[in-house]
Amino acid sequence: MAPSDNGSTGIGGLTGEGSRLPEFEEQNPFKKGRVHLIKQAIPSWLVSTFVHVAAILVLGAWNIEPLKKELKLMLSSAEAIEEGEDLQATAMEEASASELQPSDSAEAPSDVPVVDSNIEATSVDLSQVVVDVPLLSMNSMASLTPKNAMAAQANATMKQALTGRSKETKRDLLRKFGGSDATEKAVSMALKWLAEHQNKQNGSWTLAHGPDNPGNRQSSFNAATGMALMCFLGAGQTHMEGEYKEVVFGGLSFLIKNMKFQKGLGSWYVGGGSKGLDDMYAHGIATIALCEAYGMTRDPALVEAAQSGINFLDYAQNPTTGGWHYSPKGLGDTSVVGWQMMALKSAAMSGLTIDLDVVRRANLFLDAMSWEEGTSYHYSFDSVAKKAKYNASCTACALLCRMYSGMKKDHPTVKAIVAKFDKAGPSRTGTYYNYYATQVMKQYGGPEWDRWNVRMRDQLIGLQSQSGLSTGSWFWEDSHSHSTTSGGRFYTTCMATMILEVYYRYLPIYAEQGEEDAFEL
Repeated sequence: MAPSDNGSTGIGGLTGEGSRLPEFEEQNPFKKGRVHLIKQAIPSWLVSTFVHVAAILVLGAWNIEPLKKELKLMLSSAEAIEEGEDLQATAMEEASASELQPSDSAEAPSDVPVVDSNIEATSVDLSQVVVDVPLLSMNSMASLTPKNAMAAQANATMKQALTGRSKETKRDLLRKFGGSDATEKAVSMALKWLAEHQNKQNGSWTLAHGPDNPGNRQSSFNAATGMALMCFLGAGQTHMEGEYKEVVFGGLSFLIKNMKFQKGLGSWYVGGGSKGLDDMYAHGIATIALCEAYGMTRDPALVEAAQSGINFLDYAQNPTTGGWHYSPKGLGDTSVVGWQMMALKSAAMSGLTIDLDVVRRANLFLDAMSWEEGTSYHYSFDSVAKKAKYNASCTACALLCRMYSGMKKDHPTVKAIVAKFDKAGPSRTGTYYNYYATQVMKQYGGPEWDRWNVRMRDQLIGLQSQSGLSTGSWFWEDSHSHSTTSGGRFYTTCMATMILEVYYRYLPIYAEQGEEDAFEL
């Protein structure tokens, strides 16, 4: 799944016409829907378990051990999903890293430290892996108090980065940064198409959405659902506000129900991406969605899943290289690192707890990937060893991570890469490159952004389907062919939608928000 020079990375959507989701309460629709889901998903014997736990709390609150045992039982049983073999969640038993590595991944050069690929996650005491994070239970509904300077800052300032999606500021930001009625119409049409392709029975999406240019990763439910939710959330649509409340509620409910919990960690990782299952791409994307939903609504029903996803992200990072790969503890590749870094950024913006050491290690990985005095970035250690040619998509992804990590606007690296993007312009087929480069150019601003925006905006508006069942969607043969076969029309539609939401998705890092909004390392 390595992106090519201007390539992208494929990742999943599902059609279906089932029963409608529960009616929504005016104050907190997610609360009522959660009760409905529990009634559907938890067998009758588990109901008695809750009663038993309540009795323990009343009769012996001073003895916590029985409660821990009952909660553990509830966690394991809550993983069951009655959607066939592809959706049957099991206890979080990871296969060895060597078994889950994609077949096309190459070994690292000899001078790069390699972790023991024979260590299985089930042999590790995960409670000792994550630094300074709370142990969460399924019943925990209280907001978490940030425990480091970065997260404390987030509560005061960084959560403002999500306010551009509100009705009050969206139109002003569209006008200021070059959006238009045409871009908003395109986003509106795309959201309608995505809503029509949601599985109404369980709230999920899949990359294999139907007969019209589908992807072949039909089992990547978590990735597809997280990506679709990012589109709705980016437009200011939440489970509490907007015309797509039920759609967003269904997607969030699916992700929470489909998360696997173990010792304070929550995982959307299922297996190797080469097998068509949800990999670390999926985990990062789903975590972004939950963090943004929590940050936008402050709904306490979301905080546990969002924080648990961040906790698992910390665990899955390779402690030696600082990277993330398709499976936990893998050596790392730049494209996977990008999604995890954006998940950390979303968590910080939402006031959740993050570990700055994780960010520091990730930047060390990016150091190892950089070349040409920091103006280019490789995909992986294998690319470094082979001295591969310039990779535009990885360079865009890495630079955005650098910007969010505190790299100044006038840094020579930033200016040099922006000049490259300005000269080259948007790609006609490089989805992944366009997605990250558009964010980089918008954050940089100035005439460089003005030139990029006109070309990118008009190109996407012209390519959107205007007729038939595909109305509102996008599809093109990606320059990274694996993205076309893996993600299909669903993938290109989500990426194009998020590109056209760039005007208000995040407020600028520079100028308006200032340097204090970056990861201070």
